[in-house]
Amino acid sequence: MSYFRLPDTSKPRLLRFPLWVSMWLLALFTCAHCGISASGEKPAQELAKFALRDYLGREWQNELVFFKVDAALVGRKDAVLMDANGREIPYQWSTEDNGSIAFLASVPKFTRVEYKLVRGTPKTAPNLKVTQQPDSVEMVNDKTGIRVSRNSEALQRGPIAGVKLISGKWVGSGELTWPGPPMDFKTTILTDGPLFADVESAYTSSTGDFWKLRFRIIAGEPVILVDEEFSGPAQAYYQFNAVKDFGPDSLLWRAGPTATTNLWKNLTDEHAFTLEPWLRWASPMHGTWLAFYRDDSPDLLTIGARDPSNWVEPGKTTWKYAIDVRNDQTMRFQLRGFKRNWMVIALSKKDALQTQSDSAPSPQQYIIKHSDLPLNRVKDFILEWPGQVEHPRLLATKKETDEFKANFKVDINRLNRLRRNDLNAPGLDDYIAYTLATDDAELKRRLAGFALTQLQAAVDLYVREATFPTQGSDPPRHYNQVTVAVNAIDAVLRPDVLSAAELELARSQLAFLAYTLADPSVFSPERGFKGNPNMTTTSRCVLGMIACLIPDHPKAKDWAELGVREMAKELEKWTGPQGGWLEAPHYMGVSMDAIVPFAIALRQTTFADQDWTLHPKLREAIRWLASISTPRDPRLAGQRHMPEIGNTYLGERTCLAGWLARLWKEKDPEFAKQMQWAWNEQGSFTKPGIGGAYPSALGYSWLMFDRSIPAKAPNWDSEWFPECGVVMHAHFPSECETYLYLIAGKLHAHYDYDEGAFVLWGKGKPLCEDFGYYGRAPASDHNRVDRGKQDKGAAEIKEFANGAQADYLRSDLTGWQRQILFVKDQDCSGPNYFVVRDTLNNDEPADWRLWLATDVSPATNSSEPIRVQGRFGVDLAVYFLETSDGTLSTETLTRKNGASGFKDRNANQRSLHLRLKPHATVVAVLYPILHSQPTPHFTRLANGAGVKIESAFGVDYAFLGLDSFEFKQDLIAFRGRSGAIQVRPAGTQMTLATEGQMQFQNHTLVNEGNKIKTDRTGG
Repeated sequence: MSYFRLPDTSKPRLLRFPLWVSMWLLALFTCAHCGISASGEKPAQELAKFALRDYLGREWQNELVFFKVDAALVGRKDAVLMDANGREIPYQWSTEDNGSIAFLASVPKFTRVEYKLVRGTPKTAPNLKVTQQPDSVEMVNDKTGIRVSRNSEALQRGPIAGVKLISGKWVGSGELTWPGPPMDFKTTILTDGPLFADVESAYTSSTGDFWKLRFRIIAGEPVILVDEEFSGPAQAYYQFNAVKDFGPDSLLWRAGPTATTNLWKNLTDEHAFTLEPWLRWASPMHGTWLAFYRDDSPDLLTIGARDPSNWVEPGKTTWKYAIDVRNDQTMRFQLRGFKRNWMVIALSKKDALQTQSDSAPSPQQYIIKHSDLPLNRVKDFILEWPGQVEHPRLLATKKETDEFKANFKVDINRLNRLRRNDLNAPGLDDYIAYTLATDDAELKRRLAGFALTQLQAAVDLYVREATFPTQGSDPPRHYNQVTVAVNAIDAVLRPDVLSAAELELARSQLAFLAYTLADPSVFSPERGFKGNPNMTTTSRCVLGMIACLIPDHPKAKDWAELGVREMAKELEKWTGPQGGWLEAPHYMGVSMDAIVPFAIALRQTTFADQDWTLHPKLREAIRWLASISTPRDPRLAGQRHMPEIGNTYLGERTCLAGWLARLWKEKDPEFAKQMQWAWNEQGSFTKPGIGGAYPSALGYSWLMFDRSIPAKAPNWDSEWFPECGVVMHAHFPSECETYLYLIAGKLHAHYDYDEGAFVLWGKGKPLCEDFGYYGRAPASDHNRVDRGKQDKGAAEIKEFANGAQADYLRSDLTGWQRQILFVKDQDCSGPNYFVVRDTLNNDEPADWRLWLATDVSPATNSSEPIRVQGRFGVDLAVYFLETSDGTLSTETLTRKNGASGFKDRNANQRSLHLRLKPHATVVAVLYPILHSQPTPHFTRLANGAGVKIESAFGVDYAFLGLDSFEFKQDLIAFRGRSGAIQVRPAGTQMTLATEGQMQFQNHTLVNEGNKIKTDRTGG
């Protein structure tokens, strides 16, 4: 077995060893070939050999590696270790793992090196010394050193008595706070070289509390590695002053693409910096390492986190575990529990501050070496294994590929352009389609070159860490690069396209990416090492995609299970009983970009016990998105799009219904037709959204849709989607739909402060919109009541009823109740309108806003109907039935989106704004009306709980109260909370949305439940 190298095809692949050697070699990744001397197998002087190979394109230098050897070899003093050039190098015996040899290995990129242990007398000894001082144990090499206390002062000052800088200066001290019984303390030299030295400090108490530290120094390395285990009182901590007697005036850290410097005097906050093992999303004064230096000193001292997953025990570490760096330059280490790995790095300031254009900053190079990517860990990965599976395999079965080839019509001009033009990611669809259809040799080689380059670039993201501050930071951009590489390589991972060496390299690099993505130090939701929800989705699903790409790898099933478990959890927990999604529509598109292709890829593996493409929760989630899509938008040439609710862009369309149509074509043809219609209504858009890469189907978009499926418009009624919101429709589908979507429910991640807000369209045109996605917008940007600091939690739908003539809802958000009665006319150009009632039970002032898609400032006389001129031939008449004496004004607001499906990224609206006193009630009629129609006559009834509306179509009476009330006038009698009477020339329609009784003329309607009940009289 071999690692890190282009395979040497000139030699037999099978090496024979004694059985026990073969067994432990199976566990190695870099495949160390370690043969033990046996009669007739090797020259007498050769005791063992160790081979290392690089597949990653990394220059490995001075890497401390351990190889297990026969117990009979451990401790021998008549052995010499030789490198590939025949030079003697130092080594050290270790009793760990029942006996191993340690040495410092160097492996050039894409190269195989071999180390041999032969009989002889060792001569070389590294410059590493361990000495016992009266008060400390001192470990030093030629670059750094540490003094570990061995007297009682350690009980007050902690274990570290000093750190040696590159200049030779000793700095640092500390202070230990440990409430409770007295502690015992002991310092022990575990090993004293010559290659590495370990010293242990152990604190114990009579209660069983403890703190144990192991300090390691390595020959030639400017680092001190610290491994801790502890279980102490909640108030215990170690205040480490790493720079005592140094006095730095500047700091260096990395939280973005490049390192950042600042002066300490500029950091005025008591908590100046957070040193954490896993870099949080969008946290500028956080980092996984922090360097100190001063203008007049040659030294730079770095403290860096190692092995992030060890810092947190899932389900147990519930307290702050990050290191708080104070503005006095001290660092507070919690000692409550449980483990921590970190390091001290002593460097030359001049070297460390040099700009690195193609690699991480100098201090971070040592974190990569000793934490993120140590050769000793990577050598145990399985990067070479037997087997070969058919490709492409992720998004297309062989049958689907053959059908595609048979039906594909080659455009010769286009083919010639592809042969000439450079390949890039956006052009991958064409390139893969033409390559598979034509089997053109030139296209295959160009595609192969592109795929191998993209794969190396994906590996470099994690190996070099030049682009992002850590392996786990900015998961979406890592996902984009890895996914492009995965899709591209899938098309060419065949012996008729790639050479044997290229195949071996590609498979090895894919396995490396899977090992890395599965590493809890890179991404671990259970530890809180995650970003926004969709980042967990994409990270886990792309890992699953790699598993499906190399299903013959020994760990592929384990990797796939990580993806499947996450997908299953999200479909169960992130959707409501009737659809919806945890995040706003835009970010649902990001998640679905990962979930749907992964579900497709699982079909050709044994990793799943069901067809995830047909999962009912996946179906309902995407149906929800289709159901709440807007009416046909004149700004998109009559195409529908997702509502711009939460963090969703203006005019953002999606392809998800089209994907679903293809998947359900055989299982449920009628549903597939409905999804095809929904996709066509959004212009047959080919991506899950806008404002992102959406790479999971890249190269195979042509296969994700079936344009032969006939489209059929669904009969979607108004609907409540529990935990998500309510959509109200009238005259759907048509050119003059009236529509409202209200946000309410616990599925509310990546939204604005928009609980209980709505968007509204009248007669097919936008009238009250959101501003789209420019950040997390405040409550004041939305059609809702803004109660400032009191506004916390999710709105909850308490009542919902739908019917042909009216819909009703009541939502509640801790002291704010919103009711909406939607009255529908049989004529789409007739009275289809909303009565909105907001009732507040709060002790502070509040603001009520209705944002209007208009270019003309509205009037602000709340006693008269306010006609707001719409932009597309439909106006909105607003009539206030109750304002609680709130002051009405108007505002103008423009917000610029990060992306837009429209020509303009700016959203411009004007508001009607009521400034309310505590315990106010607002009732308003929102009445869409065509430009050409006169404004109806509105009459306030029932102290603002009712309204009479006289229009050219007839007379309407609408009632809406928080509690049941009674109203009598002329031929009308009403008892209840919500209802409507629609008087038309052809007859009268009475509707009760909730329990109650209504009488008009000689007709009576009674509703004893919470379902809409109607009665029609006349012709």
